[in-house]
Amino acid sequence: MSVWMLPVGVLLLGTVTYDALSTTVVASSAGGPLTSRVARAVWSIVGRFARPGSVTMRLSGPVVVVLTVGTWLLLLWSGWALIFSSSPDAVVTFLDGEPADGWSRVYYAGFTIFTLGVGDVVPNGPPWQMLTGFAVASGLALTTLAITYFIPVVTAVTVRRAQANSIAGLGASPHEIVLRSWHEGSFRWVEAQLPRLAEQVLQTAERHLAYPILHYFHSASPRTDLAIQLHALDEAVTILEAGVTEPSRPHPQALAHFRHATTQLLDNLDLDLASARTPAAIDLAPLRDAGIPTVDDATFADQLDRLLEHRRRLSAFAAESVWYERSAG
Repeated sequence: MSVWMLPVGVLLLGTVTYDALSTTVVASSAGGPLTSRVARAVWSIVGRFARPGSVTMRLSGPVVVVLTVGTWLLLLWSGWALIFSSSPDAVVTFLDGEPADGWSRVYYAGFTIFTLGVGDVVPNGPPWQMLTGFAVASGLALTTLAITYFIPVVTAVTVRRAQANSIAGLGASPHEIVLRSWHEGSFRWVEAQLPRLAEQVLQTAERHLAYPILHYFHSASPRTDLAIQLHALDEAVTILEAGVTEPSRPHPQALAHFRHATTQLLDNLDLDLASARTPAAIDLAPLRDAGIPTVDDATFADQLDRLLEHRRRLSAFAAESVWYERSAG
């Protein structure tokens, strides 16, 4: 037994507690330090070798969840094993009262935090009995915390994919969304849809803040990938806001409400702007060919310059998708 085991064990317990609470309780776009590192490590491997839409790619999110919970439990187990190994008299065998050996202490820590209560190794004296009670409570609390956190994550993933599929029904590209929304000389239909879509995006923004692990769940097709579909819809809103003449464009409040929602989502994400592409130019010729009244190219270019930073952030969000290169091409 060694004196270093006690502080190291306490340090491990503190680390796993901080990481679990940072991930599950604190609303943050990054999650806990351990969780974020595990997630990035898994994604660096999967993203390099897996094909878009493959089973491996679709399993990346669940794998991150399993490894995160596994890391928490392993560190919790290791911390308590070190604490119960820090004194030769901490735990003893039930039959003869002799000090337990090293493996028996690891075994004791495991069945204690998982509340199995086998009883062939027992704590020796009130202080270690108290610590055993804390070990039981910590294992129960961490397991409950993980279950109550990750089950809603699955629901959030399902809702996000349904939302992306709903947006995909509007059109496959920004131009197609705008052209299909033009009916009998107005955009009344899309004007009515934008507030509903904005509320959905705002809810998604809050889910991404509450469940940062959502970033590592990837869709089987671009139709159910929110980053791709939201990029197309927001670019369509840019065309409507900056490219269509004022009498014909949707109500400014509908456009502003949707733009506020996407901005809130982007604010809640940990985006890599350093590698973000310059947004592609938007051509108004398809709108003019369809008889949609548009502003002149110089005015439109000035408006796009005003929206450049927002469009860069939106492109950075879309670039996190495994389908981005294909959709851009």
